[in-house]
Amino acid sequence: MLVCARAVASGDSRSRLTIQDALIDATRVLGAMMEAHDARLQAELLLAHALEVSRATILARLTENILPDVSARYTANVARRAKNEPLAYILGHQEFFGLDFFVDRRVLIPRHETETLVQLALERARDIASPAIVDVGTGSGALALTLAYHLPDARVFAIDQSRDALDVARLNAKRLNLEARIKFLQADLLESFVDSFDVLVANLPYIPTTRFDQLPREVREFEPRVALDGGADGLVVIRRLLAQLPERAKPNAIALLEISEEQGANAMKSARQILPHAEVLMHRDLEELDRVVELRWATLGAASTN
Repeated sequence: MLVCARAVASGDSRSRLTIQDALIDATRVLGAMMEAHDARLQAELLLAHALEVSRATILARLTENILPDVSARYTANVARRAKNEPLAYILGHQEFFGLDFFVDRRVLIPRHETETLVQLALERARDIASPAIVDVGTGSGALALTLAYHLPDARVFAIDQSRDALDVARLNAKRLNLEARIKFLQADLLESFVDSFDVLVANLPYIPTTRFDQLPREVREFEPRVALDGGADGLVVIRRLLAQLPERAKPNAIALLEISEEQGANAMKSARQILPHAEVLMHRDLEELDRVVELRWATLGAASTN
């Protein structure tokens, strides 16, 4: 059903469609693919986006009419969401760690579970004077820019092999007034990185290839596969990065790598095999799932620990 179907059916002009009517119709459309509460919330967010006002504003003006051009734009966006296109791509932004990031289909959408990695990086970097921080596979720039925002003395490098992704990251740096704080580099992992780091963060592809087709439709059909598919066991790209770390790590350096919740044991085994002199730890996210592998070079020669 189109958002304007009620007005059309009654013979009214689309300009007489009210906010309330539009929300009811859109909620019905979206309710076919999600819970009623989520459908209503997303209908409200999409309408606020079409009207270029806050969600609170539309809820305070439910009896007001919607102009035809707004109705058409809203109808189109509801149809996009009904076809499983991620809400963040339609709205054009996603909140992450209290900051607002522009996103589109060139980059992954920042996710809540990745905030565990950011929190750990902030805790480690705050003990280092003017830390050199590297974000490998920066995508939208969410990690690099969040760390730069909260660590004004840090030198931050944002690396990605995708020029399109770096364009999005640069746009976000401009939006957050952090352009002068970030050095962007197009490279395959650390191959072209000639500096050294105190703290490295990476949210690399870690979905096993065999699991890719099992991902939700809005992920597998819309988000960039190159940023998701981590090879046979999901750790192929991560192992390549692990092998590159020793030559770029400063004394007492720390690396933090996000993984999928079922990969904890295999990720730690790989890290210990590739970096036998680094201490390896596992951190869980807020849902108590394995999420971040931490590598420390502070105790060179010491045995690895859990």
